[in-house]
Amino acid sequence: MARTIETRNESVVSIEEFIDFVHAQVDLRDLDSIETAAPLLRGMANDRQLVVSRLNRQVLNLFRTETIASAQVIYLGEGRDFYLRANVWPSLSDLSSGRVYQDQFAYSVAHDHNYSFMTVGYHGPGYITEMYQYDNSAVTGKLGEHVELHFVERLHFRTGMVMLYEASRDVHTQLPPEDMSITLNFMISTPDVRLRDQYFFDLERSALLDYPLELDGSRRISVIRMAADVGDANTQQLLNDLAASHPCRRTRLAAYEGLVKLRPQDAELVWRKAGSDSQALVADAARSRLDALHRS
Repeated sequence: MARTIETRNESVVSIEEFIDFVHAQVDLRDLDSIETAAPLLRGMANDRQLVVSRLNRQVLNLFRTETIASAQVIYLGEGRDFYLRANVWPSLSDLSSGRVYQDQFAYSVAHDHNYSFMTVGYHGPGYITEMYQYDNSAVTGKLGEHVELHFVERLHFRTGMVMLYEASRDVHTQLPPEDMSITLNFMISTPDVRLRDQYFFDLERSALLDYPLELDGSRRISVIRMAADVGDANTQQLLNDLAASHPCRRTRLAAYEGLVKLRPQDAELVWRKAGSDSQALVADAARSRLDALHRS
């Protein structure tokens, strides 16, 4: 369950101090260990110049480069397998007036995260969040499948509050704050994160709605589909290898689909092989495609 952490720290903690503490004291795969960094994250939030100084630097860089970073994410620093960022949460009036373009965070959409993270309210009144839990191991990954979502609580995430979210377990929605708000986030980015799925959920139907497009898995699938459109014999071998051994089930399924697109005459052979996959997402899709072939 997402943890609301009671912590007080009147001192100011620098980014460098936070990074050094995490390197020396925190096991990024253990939630209890991550929680020990809460007082330091709260101390970072005491630096009232932290975000504005980085934002000033970002504004300056707009006139020096052709690449414009998101106005809703301000990069603060990084360490081994983690990074720090500030998230800007526009109000409903900011969005409806066009004063701020929402390019990062979708309000009112229930979602989990494939990484654990800790967040502290830094500026503004803060957003309302509704939190749920689910059993990730019970989800096959098929769009529309039923997911048991258990309501936990609804709270107002205010300035100074600290919360810790568990990867692939905690689900939440956020509602726009009354005025623009900012959070500081301690983001875990261990190598296993890139192989885990992240989901959008339909709360009314208790169903898996979609996958975020920015996921590593979604990007891999996009590349595989393009390769299948223009591929050659080398592409076929690459997709065979991915289908046989890649640890991500969505990537394996996309590789099988790519093989069928490259060699439709081998479709039955490909889907029979896919039917023995250990993950239901792949095996069920294979059985469905075989049934369709036999009916045609």
